[in-house]
Amino acid sequence: MRLFSIPLYVLPAPTQMIAALIHDAPTLGQHALVTVAEALAGMGIALVFALILGVLMDAFPAFKQSIYPVLVVTQTVPMIVLAPIFIIYLGFGLAPKILTVVLMCFFPIAVSFTDGMAQVSPAYQNLLLFYGARRTQIYTLAKIPAAFPSLLSGLKVSATYSISGAVVGEWIASQKGLGYYLLRVKNGYMLDKVFACVLVIILLSLMMNGLIRLMQILGAPYLKEKKRSLVK
Repeated sequence: MRLFSIPLYVLPAPTQMIAALIHDAPTLGQHALVTVAEALAGMGIALVFALILGVLMDAFPAFKQSIYPVLVVTQTVPMIVLAPIFIIYLGFGLAPKILTVVLMCFFPIAVSFTDGMAQVSPAYQNLLLFYGARRTQIYTLAKIPAAFPSLLSGLKVSATYSISGAVVGEWIASQKGLGYYLLRVKNGYMLDKVFACVLVIILLSLMMNGLIRLMQILGAPYLKEKKRSLVK
């Protein structure tokens, strides 16, 4: 960018971004820890509710037909619109940020998990019933293990969204976190630090996605063993 004499407040040079990243690394690290904690908490809550709702939608088709359109509608409203409403009712603490992450992560997990359980053939379910399996055992022995790969696919998408959701919540109202840092340096026209923060957000999103991929790799032997036991 020095070649074209572009000023910092218009577009910083890559060297300026890297320099800002190195110089503000301790500060960025502190804010990143807050954002990651919010993202993990939101993903954990979203996972629990998605598993419960997924089983209910699979077990009761009428319930799925009634609740599924509502889930779709929740994804049509931008989080940047809902975040101020959460702050009005929940205050300026962690709750609105975590709730923002939950709403961004819940839908991909629930849909993937439900679709994965629906792939189990009725003939296989009838075979389990023939051997005396209860309805709950059909889920623990067949449907939930079969839906695990689909669940991980939904988690990969949600893991990427989780950091963005936390940043959106922090952007509206916060005193710490990458969203707060990003807003502060933006208002100061310190674009080198803005791009450095964006780079950290991208790296954290990739790390969250990589964490789910690691879980998939570690869980692969268990899934194979589970399939072998089912065949036996």
